[in-house]
Amino acid sequence: MQLTLPLSLKGMIELDRNQFTQIISVPYINIPVKYIQLKQLKDILLILHSFKNVRDFEPRLKQILLDPDMIKTKNDIIKCIPLIEEYIEQSFDFIQITITYENYTIEQIIKAILPDDLIKDKSVNTGSGYSLIGHIAHFNLRDEALPYKHIIAQVILDKLPNVKTVVNKLHEIDSVYRNFEFEILAGNPNTIVRCRECKAIFQFDFAKVYWNPRLSTEHERIVEILRPNDIVFDIFAGVGPFVVPASMLGCIVYANDINPECFKWMNINLKKNQPKKSSREYYIFNLDGREFLRTITLPYIENYQKQIIEDKEKFQYLSNSKIVILMNLPGLALTFLDVISEWLSINIEEKEQWILPIHIYCYTFSRGEDRIEDIRTRLKLILPNINNDQILYRFVRQVAPNKDMFCVHINLFNKKNKDELLTMKTIDNKDTVVKQFQQNFSK
Repeated sequence: MQLTLPLSLKGMIELDRNQFTQIISVPYINIPVKYIQLKQLKDILLILHSFKNVRDFEPRLKQILLDPDMIKTKNDIIKCIPLIEEYIEQSFDFIQITITYENYTIEQIIKAILPDDLIKDKSVNTGSGYSLIGHIAHFNLRDEALPYKHIIAQVILDKLPNVKTVVNKLHEIDSVYRNFEFEILAGNPNTIVRCRECKAIFQFDFAKVYWNPRLSTEHERIVEILRPNDIVFDIFAGVGPFVVPASMLGCIVYANDINPECFKWMNINLKKNQPKKSSREYYIFNLDGREFLRTITLPYIENYQKQIIEDKEKFQYLSNSKIVILMNLPGLALTFLDVISEWLSINIEEKEQWILPIHIYCYTFSRGEDRIEDIRTRLKLILPNINNDQILYRFVRQVAPNKDMFCVHINLFNKKNKDELLTMKTIDNKDTVVKQFQQNFSK
C-alpha cells in the first residue's frame, strides 16, 4: 500500500512520532482458517511495516485486511479468488485502522521529513545509505543533509533493534593509520564492536581502526583461492580481515599494520579464532609497510624458496603451496611496489630456480577514462620489467562517482599451468575487465 504522509512533516528537525499517526479505511473479509494460505490472497494483503494483517475473528474465522490500492469492491476479490466467493459476499466491508510511527519504514519516514529537492538529488545520502559494523550504523552524509542528521540517526535507532550507536564520518581516511574522525549522532558512545565475516569473529574499536563491510565480498574472494600451507604476507593487514580466515584455513601468516591499534586488535582476533584442537602458525608486526617488505616479507620469501630447493622434507611439505602478498591500501599501495621492483632486479639467476609461485594482490583506485589503461601506465613506471601476461586487472567496486577500486594481480615465478592464474570467482560487470581477462587467458 502506498501511504500518504502529512505535508506538515516536511523539514522536521526534532522527531515528533505522534505526527505520523493517521487513520485510514481498508477493506476486509472474514474467511475460514483453511483458506489463509491461498497464494491469490497473499497477493492482495495489506502490507505495512510491523503490522498484523490477519486477526482473530471467531473460533473458526480470521479477519483479513486487504490492500485498498488493489481492492476497491468485493468484485475485485471475487475475480482474484472465486473459490471463497461465498465468504466474500457475506463479510466484505471496510474498517478504520490507526497507522502509527511504528508502521513506517526508514525510507518512508526519511522521505516524508526531508525536503523534496534533497530526495530527488541522488548524490545526496538521505539516510538510506549506511554501513552496519556490529552495533554501529555508519553514515557518510553530504553537507546538504547535515541539518537532518540527528533525526535520521534517531530513526535508525528506532527501526534497527541491533543498532545501538549511529555515527557520521567527518573527514577523509587518514593516509597513515587509515582511520577517520566521526561524530556520534545518537545512542551509546561505545565504539568497540564485534562482527562476523568469513566464518570469523572480529572485535575492534571502530573509532581507531579501518573496517569496511563493503569489502566483505573481496575478502571472501581472496580467501577462496587460498589453500592450507600457503604462505601469506599481508602488508596492510588492518585488524585481520584477510589473515584471520587465512590462518583458520591453515595458511602460514605474516601480518603487518603500522597502526598500533590495528596490531592490538589483529592479535586478539587471531588468537580468538584459532581452532580449539590445534593452533596455527602466524606472526604479526607493527611496522611501516616498506620496512615490513624489506626486512620481513622479501627475506622470508627468499628463505622459503631456498629451503624448498635444499630440504627434501620442506619440499614435500610446501611444494604445492604458493606465496601470496596482499597489499590493500588503495590510495598508496602501488607506490610500495618499487621495493619489489628493486628486489627483482638482483640475483636474477638464483630467483629463476625458485619453485613456489608468488601472487601479489595489490589494490588501487582509478579515475581514468580507461581505468585499466590508467592503472597499467602507472604500474609500468614502477614495475617496468614485468610482462603484461603476468598481470591481471579486476574491478572490485565503485567507491564514488567516477572513482573505482581495482585489484591488480601480479604473478611471479609461476612454472605451473597458466590456467591456474585465476581460481577465484569473478563478479565483474564491466566489459573492459572481462575482455582483459579473456585476452590474458588466451595468451
